[in-house]
Amino acid sequence: MSDEDNVQLFKALSEETRYKIIKVLLEGERCACEIPNLIGKTQSNTSMHLAKLQDWGIIKVRKDGKMRLYSIDNEKIREILRIAEE
Repeated sequence: MSDEDNVQLFKALSEETRYKIIKVLLEGERCACEIPNLIGKTQSNTSMHLAKLQDWGIIKVRKDGKMRLYSIDNEKIREILRIAEE
């Protein structure tokens, strides 16, 4: 990964809402409608952070009918958090 990619990972982890989203998605794929309740934020705030994480290549989205399902797209984030939580 490039230095810029690494900077994006740490930016994602340094902001509380994005960190919470990542932690939820590490447990598995989630519908966009579930995430705000799981992290205690509004839908609009969560959507803004989901878009940023997607732009940075940290998460990905797939559509299933009307649902938007998010999951981790950058496996390096799993290792970073595993190390940080040891």
